[in-house]
Amino acid sequence: MESTDTRTVKFGSFELDVRLRELRTGSTRVRLQDQPFEILRLMLERPGDVVTREQLRQRLWPAGTYVDFEHSLNAAVKRLRAALGDDADNPRFVETLPRRGYRFIANLNGAEPIAPAAKSTRLRLAVLPFANLSEDPAQEYFSDGLTEEMIAQLGSVARGRIAVIARWSSMAFKQTTQRAREIGETLRVDYLVEGGVRCAGNRVRITARLVETAGETHLWSDAYDRDLTDCLAVQTDVAARIARSLAMELTPSVEPKASCDSGAYQTYLKGRYYWNKPFDDGVKEAIVYYQRALDVSPSFGAAHAALARAHVCRAEFYHGLPRQALKEAEASALQALAIDSTLYEAHLALGDVRRMQDLDWSAAEASYAQAIAHNPSYESAHRAYGMSLSVQGRHAAAIRATERACELDPLCLVVGTTAGWARYAAGDFDAAIDHCRNTIDMDPEFMPARRVLAAAYLQAGRHAEALAELESAVSLADGDSDPTLLAWLAHAKAVTGHVRDAAALIARARALERERYVPRYHLAMAYLALEDIDTAFELLDQAWLDRDPAVAGVNVEPRFEPLRGDRRYRELLERLNLG
Repeated sequence: MESTDTRTVKFGSFELDVRLRELRTGSTRVRLQDQPFEILRLMLERPGDVVTREQLRQRLWPAGTYVDFEHSLNAAVKRLRAALGDDADNPRFVETLPRRGYRFIANLNGAEPIAPAAKSTRLRLAVLPFANLSEDPAQEYFSDGLTEEMIAQLGSVARGRIAVIARWSSMAFKQTTQRAREIGETLRVDYLVEGGVRCAGNRVRITARLVETAGETHLWSDAYDRDLTDCLAVQTDVAARIARSLAMELTPSVEPKASCDSGAYQTYLKGRYYWNKPFDDGVKEAIVYYQRALDVSPSFGAAHAALARAHVCRAEFYHGLPRQALKEAEASALQALAIDSTLYEAHLALGDVRRMQDLDWSAAEASYAQAIAHNPSYESAHRAYGMSLSVQGRHAAAIRATERACELDPLCLVVGTTAGWARYAAGDFDAAIDHCRNTIDMDPEFMPARRVLAAAYLQAGRHAEALAELESAVSLADGDSDPTLLAWLAHAKAVTGHVRDAAALIARARALERERYVPRYHLAMAYLALEDIDTAFELLDQAWLDRDPAVAGVNVEPRFEPLRGDRRYRELLERLNLG
């Protein structure tokens, strides 16, 4: 965004002259004291983004200034709202995000309006990893799988009433010794569900308890002894009991899902265990177990839905030709929805297929909306929806969607990186850098975050840092096996004048074509940096034919800017239904 230091900013009936430090409405000057002015100015520098309370503290009260921060900030925001005639409960300009900060939501100088975020759900809950109380460590898959299923059940049962933190952030507290209050503060949750699982033969004992985090008070506990064939009914029962203990009047009432074969269910949970390994490490094993579960129980809708998502993952990580993987994902997703139309994971997979294979943006949006409607706490659906909005150039809406995903899964590396990408695509490179750095702080070896960070550095003119980031990533990740990383480094080398190095990196990436699929989209970026425009377009055309999941990003990716005046670029956008 253009700096607010050198321009007049208009919003609603107001006009802010930053240079003169004046706020006007029509010909009338509106009195605005220094602190409310600085708050407004900081929000206008990043409209639609959250300005945290800490950022406001640093701007208004630098180190060494001693004030009652909370009282002073609240008073300054109240004065700003009074000057704008704004209402905290129904904001037109300044939205409060509890425990986080504020954001500016009005239409800015004719830009796309930024709608207020949905009102924050009053209650937030996290399901901690259920402990494996069996003596057999091999049963770990069952307790982990049950944790994930409980999160899914609660997200669906309590939709619109309770925000349920997603699996990745919850699993960070496996075998933790932290107190409930500390976990609550980290995840910003009001309640925790914790418990254990003990399997013996075809019987399972599940214990669960509900803890209020602020007072570390046990509100409710119970134990369930059931046949493994009843596990899905147990999960629904526990979710309903927890909801009742929180005084939720849930409508419509939820009927237990039909039981499935015990062996098929356990096999399915083994698939979920592998699915939840980092990156794409376990996707092949997950597919094997899902298919085995379906061989035993062909009408097991959840297994069809999970299989669909695994095939989408194959496309995204280039396990072969993306077009073929997406075709298989479509078949599995449709089969799942034919069995049970409420399977939000199947709606998500179908949305991904519509976005990546069909390039049907409205159909993709409809599927993502269905996934979110059936489980508003499903962070993966918010994240995917944000990506879809981003490549369409609907940046404000994309940022809102990815922010919502971050709220639901604050410790997830993929979610954090997607939020960084949404800001990168919107041209807010500083915010993208902040998001990616935060993600890398959690896991320095998470390559997608390092790639986006390097791209943001490059666009921000920080070339040395971009090269250092990508070179470090290549050394950490066995770069000779990652053609995407090699192509990104080749691009960075070329645009910084290291042409021979760039050509050598492209050759290393293309050498991998003998043993695996090498994505043409990323190679096109590298050739473009070498000013080989014709080859870049040939590769982009092939990426479109292959249905490379990344190819629609050409619409917003800053590194493709040199192509945008070319007739072939406009034709490509038309084929992508983005023209």
